[in-house]
Amino acid sequence: MDPGPAAAGRLSLSDLVARTGVPASTIHHYRRAGLIPPPVREAANRFGYDERHLDAILRIRAQAAADSPECRGRVVAAAIEAFQTRSYAEVTVSDVAEAAGVAKGTLYRHFASKEDLLTAAIETLLADTESRFEAAVAALGGPSGLTGDPEKTALVFGHLVAGVLPMLLELGARAAKGHDPSADLARRVLRTLAEAGGRPFTGREASTDEAIQAGLSIIESAFATVLEWAVGTDWPPDEGLSADLTVPNLPS
Repeated sequence: MDPGPAAAGRLSLSDLVARTGVPASTIHHYRRAGLIPPPVREAANRFGYDERHLDAILRIRAQAAADSPECRGRVVAAAIEAFQTRSYAEVTVSDVAEAAGVAKGTLYRHFASKEDLLTAAIETLLADTESRFEAAVAALGGPSGLTGDPEKTALVFGHLVAGVLPMLLELGARAAKGHDPSADLARRVLRTLAEAGGRPFTGREASTDEAIQAGLSIIESAFATVLEWAVGTDWPPDEGLSADLTVPNLPS
């Protein structure tokens, strides 16, 4: 039998569990799958481990954490903050990785490029805008509470879309320079925003095209409102926002 490392340097299974936080059953799985070095059999049902096993288990755990949705979410959140405050050219992958608290290699496990980061940031904000606008419409009395009052509707939607405006302007500038992926994404963004604006008024049973048509006028008015805020002295427009819905606390 291979005597392995000196007994003084041996770790028991309970030592590994305590130092890695990995359950014994999982360590046994790693052993059977060949993911960690073979341990030294000390008795019929007892194995001896050492620092090699500790390092291997910690690497497996780190890799699993790097692949987790939670890690991806941190990277996207860091990308959103970066692209909201700086131009595309000013943001680097290293900046986003540092802000997310991950290594660049970990970031690249989820996103192939800075372009992918921008796309993920915009798509995340779009999904958030859609759900929050639907909640805001419901809080303001449903579609009947806003129908016939396009100014109020545009104000509500404008507050919600203001956060994504810097990235949309950046996207539009890149599309105008002939960057085809940006042009494709810009078209998708506008369709998504239009549908998000129209869907609360058409209902879930309406087609996508019907919802988009209903939302186009809202989009036009909302963007005009947001651009007016953008050239003013109070940006971002946060005065009067509801604490729970992040929508204007408008009078009835």
